[in-house]
Amino acid sequence: MKLNIQPIGIIKKANSGHSDVLIYSDFKKIIGNIMEKFENGTNLLIVHKNMHEKDEHQVRVSIAELINCKGNLLKVKGIDADDDPVIDVRLGNEI
Repeated sequence: MKLNIQPIGIIKKANSGHSDVLIYSDFKKIIGNIMEKFENGTNLLIVHKNMHEKDEHQVRVSIAELINCKGNLLKVKGIDADDDPVIDVRLGNEI
């Protein structure tokens, strides 16, 4: 069964093992109450569309450490994704 889910952002691979999670401005208000609780070093649960063609799963769930948060840009460590659309972001303790 294929799902049609609209992304709320995108993951961009950065250098030195870090990635940037850009939350689209249209969706910043939706997750704004969660983003206010983000602190550096917090674990985040990031649900993103799987862009690996060899994997049959449509969605991946990754846990990443928040390095910093500036507006709608989250810098994280520990996620293996690049150009993957973001479906949801939650605090690690909400899983």
